Amino acid sequence: MNIMDIKKKLYKNVISDYDFGRPQYPEAVYDAISNFSSISTTANILEVGAGTGQATDLFLAHGHKLDLLEVSDEQVAFLKKKYREFPNINIEKAYFEDYEAKKEYDLIYSATAFHWIKCENGYPKAWKMLRDGGTMAVFWNIFFDVCRRGGIFDKINAIKDQFLPNAPADYEVDEIEQLKKKRISQITVNNFFNTPKYYEFRWLEKYSSQRFSALVGTDAKAMMLSKTERASYLEAIKNCIDSHGGTIEVPEIVCLYLVQKT
Repeated sequence: MNIMDIKKKLYKNVISDYDFGRPQYPEAVYDAISNFSSISTTANILEVGAGTGQATDLFLAHGHKLDLLEVSDEQVAFLKKKYREFPNINIEKAYFEDYEAKKEYDLIYSATAFHWIKCENGYPKAWKMLRDGGTMAVFWNIFFDVCRRGGIFDKINAIKDQFLPNAPADYEVDEIEQLKKKRISQITVNNFFNTPKYYEFRWLEKYSSQRFSALVGTDAKAMMLSKTERASYLEAIKNCIDSHGGTIEVPEIVCLYLVQKT
């Protein structure tokens, strides 16, 4: 098992924190995907890496039937319990790389997850699984990729540096264009897909200290810490926010890439 697969498996240990801490995706994300793809409620749709359903809920609210993939028994069990009253959802335990589709899909989407799949494997496979004219939609909340500065964020960054001194440097807010170019090069690898259409969605998300520390705990870098170190790290984050009024407003950015199989 490679390091990417090992990190994917870590999420089974933070299901509650993930469900509590991670923000929902804005309705505008669904609107952009729907307008681009013209999906109907009878469309065949696959979600890769459903997590605890933050993106799934967008599509369910509009009556779509969905196939969901997750990689651990624990995550699959969580999703099956959450969506037990939705007969139009099929949930399977599988790595996307190993998934054998029994149909052609009108839409394949992945929310803050497709980076766990090697691009030279994932995008060509998605292309082959789509019907002609089908849509690939990948989007990320890039909270963990962007460095926030000023005010309380300077203190939080200092705590991060203390516990994660060897973590890769985050992008500055004005460097998102670099990340965009990286994603586009991955999507177009081996020339299966053309250059995708790009959208950005921004808003302020208000977190309690408990919820924000839960969010930080779902970062792969934090999950790689020992149990004791991780607990100390998250406690330090929570105490920092509590000492500054108990809440924090975080500028969120979701980057969406849409491309059609031609």
